[in-house]
Amino acid sequence: MSITVAGFVKDGVVVPNVPLPEGAFVEVRVISGPIEVPPELQSELDAWQQAGAEALVLVERLAREGEVDDKR
Repeated sequence: MSITVAGFVKDGVVVPNVPLPEGAFVEVRVISGPIEVPPELQSELDAWQQAGAEALVLVERLAREGEVDDKR
């Protein structure tokens, strides 16, 4: 089955306009240059990026704490 899903690139990551099936094999083809992202979508993308960064910091901190506990 082949479908076409549009999207855009944000910080080097492809963001589809609709959810993709988990495990789908995809092929990315650039069809045009940068697009204008609506401000409300840009705000949501920024919030997701911030949440991801905060989650990574938390995971790294917990991993370091686990290393300290393992050495005891």
